[in-house]
Amino acid sequence: MTTTTSTTSTAPTGTIEAVEQAEAAWLVALTEGEEAMTALMLADFRGVHGPVGKIDDGKAFAHFTWTRRRHVFAKAENLSITVHGTTAITTCLQEMHIIFDENLPPFPVQEAVTRVWEETAEGWRLAHLHQAKRMPPA
Repeated sequence: MTTTTSTTSTAPTGTIEAVEQAEAAWLVALTEGEEAMTALMLADFRGVHGPVGKIDDGKAFAHFTWTRRRHVFAKAENLSITVHGTTAITTCLQEMHIIFDENLPPFPVQEAVTRVWEETAEGWRLAHLHQAKRMPPA
């Protein structure tokens, strides 16, 4: 994960580092599949994605993401983290290389992304995300 991180909170450095690690784990999970993604989500997760603003729960989002557009690479830049107690809000520019058709090379997709993380006993878990395509890519 390539990031430039800025924080807009007075959260302890350890908290910021933990959220950065959760962000990095999410990018890896995108390339590993449905189980890896859902392991990082809260049970009541919601995701807003797609060109028409599709809204899915965690299982539906992970299934759609993995079966319709398999990620082979993901990175994030310009990561910004804001922490309010046990909630962290992150924004970044995300680039993914996705296979839509096994007969074609991976297609690069850029998105502006907001993720909401909640601190749990198991670590930071994803409560919500909103992905918006960057058209045209920068």
